Amino acid sequence: MRKRILLWCLLLPFLVNAQQRDTVFYRSQAIPVHLQPIERAAGSSAFGSVYYYGGKRLSSPNSLEIPFYELSHPTVNRHYRNFRLATTVSRVIAIAPFLYFLTQRSGVRFNSREYWTIYIGSVAASLGVSIYGNSQVNKAVKQYNTVLREARVGVSLQQLPGTSQPVMGVGIRGKF
Repeated sequence: MRKRILLWCLLLPFLVNAQQRDTVFYRSQAIPVHLQPIERAAGSSAFGSVYYYGGKRLSSPNSLEIPFYELSHPTVNRHYRNFRLATTVSRVIAIAPFLYFLTQRSGVRFNSREYWTIYIGSVAASLGVSIYGNSQVNKAVKQYNTVLREARVGVSLQQLPGTSQPVMGVGIRGKF
């Protein structure tokens, strides 16, 4: 009797943790075993980071799309989509001075003060949005690595071969 109580006391925290109500914590499929952690180089900054996956240097943060979508974690995917959106917005903002130059009528005197205001404003806005996008991809990498590292607890109920008695199996998996 004592052994059963001790067993339930030890298993109860794992079972309660496994029964999270939020669907973010529920995975209908297992995490692919071939996924590897993503490393961020020491010299990285807010303006851009250098990432390594499987010991190989990635050419850009856009190369992280495949491991992120293979993991299929909602938080990681949301941060990565925010990064992609910020990158697109930054590129569109950077075109503003060129569009201003193109829309000037040929007979009208060119206002250089207005042009430089638009130019400096677009550079500042583009840098700000790029920094935001890089922070989003850094958050995605941190969450990705956290999901890969966390221990997994599983409970399964199966019938014993040759009998009709159900047997409970418990499995714990961790990465170091």
